[in-house]
Amino acid sequence: MRASELRSLRLEKRLTQAEVAAKFKVSQGYYSAIEQGKKPTEVAEAAKIVNRMRTRTNRTDGGDSKAGREK
Repeated sequence: MRASELRSLRLEKRLTQAEVAAKFKVSQGYYSAIEQGKKPTEVAEAAKIVNRMRTRTNRTDGGDSKAGREK
């Protein structure tokens, strides 16, 4: 996985940069630079962390947060 694909994965999971950055214990700005390929990180490890994070459940349709999600 490339750094640029990390953003797509994060958005698919409906996570903010701040949420992922907190998991990495870095600032949102630093995480943004990781997604842009400007800061070094192990992208595969980053993708594993994002994949393990739960999708936010602030849905307004009352549905299950897993409903309609493709694998």
